[in-house]
Amino acid sequence: MSIEVTRRNFLAGMAGAGALAAVGLAGCSSGSAESQAAAPAGESGTQVPGSSEPAFLTAPDPIPDSEIAETIDCELVICGAGICGLPAAMLAAENGADVHVLEKGSTYGLFRLCTAGFNSDLQKRYDLTTDRKEFVTSTWAITNGVQGRMSSYGLWFDNSAEYINWLEKIFNDEGYQLVPAASLEYKITNDGIGMAGANPLWQAFSQMIFFAHEDGSFFATGNPVDWTGVMEKYATDHGATFHYNSPAVQLIRDSDGRCSGVIAKNENEEYVRYNASKGVLLTTGDMGADHEMMEYYNRSLSKIIRYNVNANDTGDGQKMGMWIGADMDEFACGDLWPFAAVMMDGTLPDFLDGTHFYAGVASVPGVMVVDGAGRRLMAENLPFQSPSIPKLTCTPDGCAWSIWDSAWEEKWPKDGYMVEDYTASNTQKEVDMNVEKGLTFKFDTLDELAEHCGFDKEMFTASINRYNELCELGEDLDFYKDAVWMTGIDTPPYYASKHCSSMTSTRGGLKNDERCRVLDKEGKPIPGLYAAGNTAGSFYGSVYPPNVMGSGIGHGQCFSWLAVKDILGLDYIHSNI
Repeated sequence: MSIEVTRRNFLAGMAGAGALAAVGLAGCSSGSAESQAAAPAGESGTQVPGSSEPAFLTAPDPIPDSEIAETIDCELVICGAGICGLPAAMLAAENGADVHVLEKGSTYGLFRLCTAGFNSDLQKRYDLTTDRKEFVTSTWAITNGVQGRMSSYGLWFDNSAEYINWLEKIFNDEGYQLVPAASLEYKITNDGIGMAGANPLWQAFSQMIFFAHEDGSFFATGNPVDWTGVMEKYATDHGATFHYNSPAVQLIRDSDGRCSGVIAKNENEEYVRYNASKGVLLTTGDMGADHEMMEYYNRSLSKIIRYNVNANDTGDGQKMGMWIGADMDEFACGDLWPFAAVMMDGTLPDFLDGTHFYAGVASVPGVMVVDGAGRRLMAENLPFQSPSIPKLTCTPDGCAWSIWDSAWEEKWPKDGYMVEDYTASNTQKEVDMNVEKGLTFKFDTLDELAEHCGFDKEMFTASINRYNELCELGEDLDFYKDAVWMTGIDTPPYYASKHCSSMTSTRGGLKNDERCRVLDKEGKPIPGLYAAGNTAGSFYGSVYPPNVMGSGIGHGQCFSWLAVKDILGLDYIHSNI
């Protein structure tokens, strides 16, 4: 198969699919088709009277039997029909299990950019292989380790090939293809892989796999595959039962400690009890739409301005688990896009086209990024999500400015950035349009730039002088950005563009072991209860690994698939703990 993504057909595709960002392609996380839009920050600080804890940590009263309108007996209940619940339903149904899937929304979860994995037959056909030790150790280190288990990274690595092989066969039989992102010239954004001046301090892995039609068309050419729809149909055809507009509200834990079922609400607001003889799998998504909960587990995320989250992702699975004694990660991280453009006053622009939400050129590593005082923040060639971290942790408002000069096209390496990618058009024409719209600003002098942006003039002058001195030296002694990007900002006119971080979901959930079993506060498995995807924890530290694009979807799908294998007693590779 051959896919050609040129500037022309990419732009045509994005114009034809202009709503793709609004329906969930602007990220690598789970989600349903209900609502994907910028959301205002919610209120925080709701507490139980007389307690310092937020109200969501307090379990509601159990729903009495007298209020149960219907009882359904089955083998397996999956809470959530999103991108992680669907592969689980497929495998369970394929193996003849009586599986019921409860979904809060009115339909199955919306497709996203990709899946991801390692050393599958598909990837080997393109000679794309990954070393296990390099992946496990570097990813653990980059995410700050902490609550993420190295054994969880190994679990994904060891089983993802079999998962991708299984998935590819199903999609091939249905008339679709899986395509490794690394086999294409197209890039979502700066991933630091095969690009001039990529940051050597971050070992990057290109594991994303796209879904394509038989003719090779996919989302970047304007013809996305509704791959979650394919999954739902496959599961249904093999016997899975889906219940939409049916949010799970409480888990059932018996006197012997086993989680034996779920109570949900149906379309008529009646309670339905589902008794699961073999297990319950939580794949309800993240907590990004519950701002109180999100900020409780990571205060930095309160600085996010652009929320492209699913309004149904309110931490339901995490809450239900905690209410019956499950333990929760100590903190969460965000799935972040670091250069989301904002206007001078910090509001979001309403005129950017298609999936583009970065200002032109502002995310290219040749810029100098400074905080609101004019102080340089980072090595600007950090890949993917990583520039979000210093912005959220080192600035009071989570915003920063990109600064560059008018000679950028001559100075910067042509093979170091994408002229057109998912997030931006990096052309002078785009810069000029952004200037006209008031998104990017143009100045004859650096003094004028500093005054307009509100920088501390002395601090900014010292920062820009230091930066230019390091460029002349040929080595970035402050942040060690690659020398090919250290080109100096010395040719008027000068440009400045403000940006924030955009969040599509949170990462952090119920603690679990190497068999995807949810753990209690003593670190012991709760019998019958499993979690995967963004509902599960024990995978990420305080940082989404910016060196592994697609890790959220990739490991979430694989782990939900493995959870079903564990529930049904099927073989897979694990540490047998």
